[in-house]
Amino acid sequence: MGVRVKPRLGRPLVAVAVVLATSLGMGANSPPSQLTANRLSAFITLEPTAGASPVELVNASASAVSEAGGPRRSGEEYYRRITRKRVAPAIAEEFLPLYREAQRSYGVNWRLIASIHRQETAFSTADTTYHGLNDFGCCAGPMQFNVTNGPVSTWKAYRQAFRAGNRPKRYPHPTRHHPSIYDDFDAIMAAGSLLSDSGAGLALGGAEWSAAYAYYGHDLYGVTYASQVLARAAAWQRDRFCANCEPDAGLVEEFDVAYGAAIREELLADEKRKKKKKKKRKKGEKDRANEQRREAEAARALAERDSRRDDARRRAGEAPAPAPAPAADDAPPDPALSPTETTTTTTPAAPPPAPPAPACTGVRKLLGC
Repeated sequence: MGVRVKPRLGRPLVAVAVVLATSLGMGANSPPSQLTANRLSAFITLEPTAGASPVELVNASASAVSEAGGPRRSGEEYYRRITRKRVAPAIAEEFLPLYREAQRSYGVNWRLIASIHRQETAFSTADTTYHGLNDFGCCAGPMQFNVTNGPVSTWKAYRQAFRAGNRPKRYPHPTRHHPSIYDDFDAIMAAGSLLSDSGAGLALGGAEWSAAYAYYGHDLYGVTYASQVLARAAAWQRDRFCANCEPDAGLVEEFDVAYGAAIREELLADEKRKKKKKKKRKKGEKDRANEQRREAEAARALAERDSRRDDARRRAGEAPAPAPAPAADDAPPDPALSPTETTTTTTPAAPPPAPPAPACTGVRKLLGC
């Protein structure tokens, strides 16, 4: 793939599923919409798991595959190129036995696996299918498994899936050693196992949509990706396998309305909340910076005013204004004093008052006082 991880369904979709179920009114057995039911019921089952609501499907998918990683940035341009790439029908049909073996082994509709193969590497004809990583440095091989979202990457978690099936004697790109992410059989079997753990089955409905969404990753383009994958698979089931037929636009829209609209709305709301929070944080940082600048400017203006006043006094022949005398408590110690004297200052006591002169009477008066 160009940009997507092979994440397993993670925590963000659990809350989104609640919105999906409540906003669309989808119960355990009710179709997502009358319009969708009218057009799609002839060839797909909209609710693949009896007794399971969309919330339960999503939660089960999240529980099964919650440790394989998270979404990456959108790959809309990459997938536009891949889905429009022309492929010789004979090349695409060589993979049909592999898809069907994955269905037999893991109970996942082979058309869903084939549609993802078409969406990811145009039936293994993309330039980097059999070597290196994709353009975004995360994924490799025919089914574009993530090898960087470790420590247990998605590929590492599912690379032994080929052991559940019977390897054909001939197929497009066998490798010498197994498992190999570049071996078509190993990769397609791993995709079947991953989709099964994500809740996909033989139907093409809500569980399969959620599994395709998880296969790509939980972001806005992932919603489009899942609807396109399901629409292509449903058209193949309705008509026939067609290597170069683009997804039916009407089916894409209806799958999107049925399963993707509420998730997209929640993702957009979350994005809006994050932008608002970021904007608020930036405003706070800007306000603090402005306050610091105003304080610095006030201090600079005060210093300049004092400097101009001193210059004016010097020109007038006056002494500059003395610096304010330090408070008694702040006066520097007298170096001539001992440390004890420095820390403890004593004030000399006043002399005692002189006693009053005796009165000049009696004998003292005769003696000449």
